[in-house]
Amino acid sequence: MSEQPSKKTYKIGPWTFVTPGSEIVHIDGHVLKLEDKIAHLLETLCVKRGEIVSKEQLIDLVWQGRELSEQTIPVAISKLRKALGDDINNPSMLATVPRQGYQLLNSTDTTTRGRQANFQSMAVLAGIVLVIVFAAVYLLDSSTAQRSPDRIQFTNSEKPSLIVTINDVRVADGDKSKIPLAIAVSEMSSYYLSQVSDMLVIRHWWNLDAPDPTGGIFTRYGASTPVYSLKGTLIKDGEANVVSFVLSNPKNDEVIWSGIHSVNEGSFGLFPLFGTMLTRLRIPTITASYAPEEAIGYWRARYFMQLSNPGAAGVAAAELRSLLEANENSPASTASAKALAARWKDNPDVAEQINLLNERIDAILDEQDPAQNHFSLVDKASTFLYNLSDTKSAIALLESALKQAPGDHYALSLLGEAQLQRGDLASAIAAYEKAFRLAPYAKAYENRLLELKEQ
Repeated sequence: MSEQPSKKTYKIGPWTFVTPGSEIVHIDGHVLKLEDKIAHLLETLCVKRGEIVSKEQLIDLVWQGRELSEQTIPVAISKLRKALGDDINNPSMLATVPRQGYQLLNSTDTTTRGRQANFQSMAVLAGIVLVIVFAAVYLLDSSTAQRSPDRIQFTNSEKPSLIVTINDVRVADGDKSKIPLAIAVSEMSSYYLSQVSDMLVIRHWWNLDAPDPTGGIFTRYGASTPVYSLKGTLIKDGEANVVSFVLSNPKNDEVIWSGIHSVNEGSFGLFPLFGTMLTRLRIPTITASYAPEEAIGYWRARYFMQLSNPGAAGVAAAELRSLLEANENSPASTASAKALAARWKDNPDVAEQINLLNERIDAILDEQDPAQNHFSLVDKASTFLYNLSDTKSAIALLESALKQAPGDHYALSLLGEAQLQRGDLASAIAAYEKAFRLAPYAKAYENRLLELKEQ
């Protein structure tokens, strides 16, 4: 009978790590499972705690001397640091020592040797600041008293606990025929991620501190706010199309998470993939298991609908009309078509396309009510607002949609229009300001904001 390896317990900041094993347990009780290689890396650093461990030593001890790419160890360290929730710029658990290696810090350490005295005084100051911050958070919401610092959500939505910026999926080989497919994956991704209540999702914010009308992310939310950038690239894999997603830290380009999505799997493959990303970020996954519609045309139409200008509305109308001609039994497409037609029915610039769309809608005899996802609520609200002038019902539907998907900028823009029809200019401006912060690319929001503020 082989002898079982003895267990050893290590304390790393708020975490407990028991070897042999691949799980770390937070002081608040939640458990995080590490990849086997990352667990082996952590165990090696624990055994040599306080020492600077070189890359060469890690290659021998963790990778058994195998030849590695230049990025293998930095990426592994980045994954471990992210799992621990440590800050690379002010490490309390895992430090990078330039040109030497990596060091798992002792509980009394706050940085690498040679600078310990300076950082001890900084730690005292940081402790005082933390006391003040947590006292303020406690006064705002006493329910946070039992949560760990890294799990606390600010009660003020203007100060999110975590931000993810998402860019449109790019086509790797420049094949323009693949752009509709890339847009569809982008919109489906945004649909899923906008429903995650524990983070703020911002579309197309490529420059974090650009001198744009909304201000840079770090300028607005503070340099300490965790911000991640999600990018996707559409590539060919044999006869199939796949999207390579990468989530990185824009401050230092460290890769936090990556995943491959096979496009032909649709939302049934995409949403679980993003679930692994949320797990990596220690955010609860959401219940949305599939999209309201899988067709490329539907997601292109939603994209152009949300641009909120007549030219884009005409493109969306053409997409939806083609979709309904090909498949009349699509409740989601029918609801979107009705919402689009209601919003743009009085605009002469898009009258021809809207009339053609209405002819297609009228040809559908059996009205079907789509599932109650946030898109269907937004579409119903648009119909109530523009066809019936029922602002009360529209606002109620939009508020319900935003409870399901706090990051739905289009719902916020419609809420602004509903508030304006009700005569509440201040609330209309506030709704549009939020919509523009979530989608800085939408010039229609910027223009509408300027119009409202001039009233």
